[in-house]
Amino acid sequence: MHSLFRRAKAPSPAAYPPAPMPMLSFPGKKALRFAVVDTTAAEKDPGLAVLMLARTHVVDASENARASAAALRAYLRAIHAAKTNAAAPDQHKLCFAWRDAGDVESDKKKSSKAASSSSSAAAQGHSHTSLATEWAVALFAMAAELARVAAAEDRRDADGIRRACGALCDAAGALRAARAGAPDVVGDQMMCHMTDACLAVFERLMLAQALECYFELAVAGGKPPALCSKIARQVSLDYHEVFVKLGILQQHQQPIDKSWAPHAQGKAAYFDAEASLQLARALREQGPGYVGEAVARLRHAASVLDAATGKTGPLPKKSSSSSCTVAAALAPVRDAAARLRKEVEAELAAAENDNCQVYYERVPAADALREMPALPESLVRPTAVEKLLKEPDGEPGVANGGGAPAICH
Repeated sequence: MHSLFRRAKAPSPAAYPPAPMPMLSFPGKKALRFAVVDTTAAEKDPGLAVLMLARTHVVDASENARASAAALRAYLRAIHAAKTNAAAPDQHKLCFAWRDAGDVESDKKKSSKAASSSSSAAAQGHSHTSLATEWAVALFAMAAELARVAAAEDRRDADGIRRACGALCDAAGALRAARAGAPDVVGDQMMCHMTDACLAVFERLMLAQALECYFELAVAGGKPPALCSKIARQVSLDYHEVFVKLGILQQHQQPIDKSWAPHAQGKAAYFDAEASLQLARALREQGPGYVGEAVARLRHAASVLDAATGKTGPLPKKSSSSSCTVAAALAPVRDAAARLRKEVEAELAAAENDNCQVYYERVPAADALREMPALPESLVRPTAVEKLLKEPDGEPGVANGGGAPAICH
């Protein structure tokens, strides 16, 4: 006799969709408290007090990325209002101090040192008295928090993909505004990652990741393979551009994470293979006259994935700690490439079987294939800073219309 209270079997791991490849986020800035001499000046000017109170909320913001982005958005509004009344801030010569936000362990060490000595905290940061500089640094800090919001989103459902896409477009808009708003601070070597080249690469990276979200939406929504192929091809081109520019930054001794360039390179290869797979499916749907090219596209996809897997293959048994860290960071991309390789193998076996038994078409060589088409125009754009500041403080990362709009064929 079967018990009515028998526990049902847990679904197998294969029943759950695999986690998407992770998104990259960059270290931002942490605001430091005002000196006592600045707090006394605020008592004489109500407008200045509003600015300082908003900055205090930024300093006290939790480690939660959404809360930090909301506090920074409110602070940027206060800066914008203060810039319209330039006499008050310039008269009191407010001193704004920031420090670079590193990894969690370094942040803990810095915070413990700051607790023991307030002067050490000020020494670790970079201070200035310009509202234009403060505007640019706060925009950069908000962009970093929005990138963290996007990286933390669960993109296994359409709503999570849209939220991540919106946050990435918002981050790109904040980075573009930081470049345009304060040309003096952009290029200040004392401000880590605040060079024009770094800001441009970070913006391009955010947009490449936003377009990756678009591809995920297209596949999840059952869009035609030809459209999915064009989006994937554009994602591959964008990531390759990011890979090249990251290499240039590293040559100029910019403090860029060593795993970023191979991460972008791996994703460029992954989406190149994905574009070939989707195009092959579209060709097979057209029937006679296109099956031979479909086989060639699938063979190309398999070779691209094999090369990518070789570059980011298993961790070596003996290597430096830095190379192990890079390899571990690339593991999700490597795993996704392995899953796609199996999908390509199945599609290639079916296409070759059809060609051998039904169509008998010549399979062209890989170098004889025409270049895969990409998107005629961009599907993702940086969010305008005016739109960023109009959003409510409780909804960071959704200024771009609440995420990615619907994809039309």
